[in-house]
Amino acid sequence: MEESSAAMVCIERYLRPEPRVRLGLMLSRNRAASACMDLSDGLSDAVYQVAEASGVGARIDTGALPIDSCARGVLGADGADPIASAITAGDDYELLVAVRPRTRGRLAAAIRHGGVPLTRIGVCTEDRAIVLCRDGVDEPLPRGGYRHFGRA
Repeated sequence: MEESSAAMVCIERYLRPEPRVRLGLMLSRNRAASACMDLSDGLSDAVYQVAEASGVGARIDTGALPIDSCARGVLGADGADPIASAITAGDDYELLVAVRPRTRGRLAAAIRHGGVPLTRIGVCTEDRAIVLCRDGVDEPLPRGGYRHFGRA
């Protein structure tokens, strides 16, 4: 895809997000997810909220994050870390879903009927640490996300 065309796709997705309502309903109806949250306030914020509410830790693999190459370029243009920028920004209307191994079949059915693919980006852990695995090295998951008025 031509660079300007890729940029237009990114801009279009930002201006006209497609909330994953159908997939969320399918995950709920067939009880595939043990936890689910939208990423409108950012991936990092959602991971922290789900992990803390569930009493678990999380290990997110940077290599698995589906960040468009055009978005990586824009987010890293000023020398910033494009991964940290992507996971701490808001306005991404995807879903973070935690699935127990025994309900993977239900998840597959929800994906088929929900009409959108899901990407496995990490795992929940018994250890309460919330980390980002970058090239095999664990580091604390950066905290961030959209902060609503009055929210600490």
